[in-house]
Amino acid sequence: MTCLKQLFRGHSVKAATCALVVMSCSVVAPPAPETEVPPAPKQRVLDAPSAPAAPALPRFADADALLTAVERTSDSLRDFRANITLETTDDVTGDTERRLGQVVFVQDEGKPSTRRFAVVFEKFIDGSGRMDERPVRYIYADGWLTEADFKQCTLVRRQLARAGEQYDPLKPGEGPVPLPIGQRRADVLARFDASLATAPNSALLLKSARPIVGVRLKPKPGMADRDLMEASVWYDAESLVPVGVEAQRKSGKTVVSLRGATMNGGIDDAQRALLSLGSEVTNGWRVDERPLAAAPGAGNMP
Repeated sequence: MTCLKQLFRGHSVKAATCALVVMSCSVVAPPAPETEVPPAPKQRVLDAPSAPAAPALPRFADADALLTAVERTSDSLRDFRANITLETTDDVTGDTERRLGQVVFVQDEGKPSTRRFAVVFEKFIDGSGRMDERPVRYIYADGWLTEADFKQCTLVRRQLARAGEQYDPLKPGEGPVPLPIGQRRADVLARFDASLATAPNSALLLKSARPIVGVRLKPKPGMADRDLMEASVWYDAESLVPVGVEAQRKSGKTVVSLRGATMNGGIDDAQRALLSLGSEVTNGWRVDERPLAAAPGAGNMP
């Protein structure tokens, strides 16, 4: 699986932490016979976390049933927004860092190739607990991933797909960002062995006031980033709105917590503005643009 440790790890662009976290979920209760999953509501809003996570009802017989239900809720996906905390821990030094911000995601209903999203980090908390303002924004649109560092006044643009190519930026094994949004069952199972999990380990996710369910994913040989050992993706047990990800890497742990998540609730003008960067904002910045190499045979057409 293509990870972006570079994307969210440290203050510089190292896009590999992202795709690590796209994959695991767990059920906080013993599995029971699968029941019919009700149609997804038009809008789902989750309360902010305030108490320890309650055990989830035993709705799913196995991970396949959970992934099928999650895919069903994604069929009508148009937009998603949430507050995000990204926590990274180095297993060697024991240092833990956190970044705080928000996520905005849009797509045409039923068309993953039209996905656009912004991940905006505004605050950084180091291992000593000291907080700094470090505004960094990551934007994906039209095949390009852009990192804008507002403190360093730098812009890095990486092309992930050529014009006309079908590319899903959040597809397991391809996507650059740790957002478990709109995942397809077949894409997950093609790269991971999936099982129901028991309970999250992270205090960030244990604070959820609502029951949560998840799936635990272990990369199949040769099918994911070699640094990723396993991951768990967590969902609200009733609405199946994503609420977080835990990933264990060889070098440490990554946790993504999505709070106050809203699916298909619409986004306002301020949130939509995060999906692009006007030239008036980045005028005078240092720009590093990295297009893909020309496709084989391109330019050799008769």
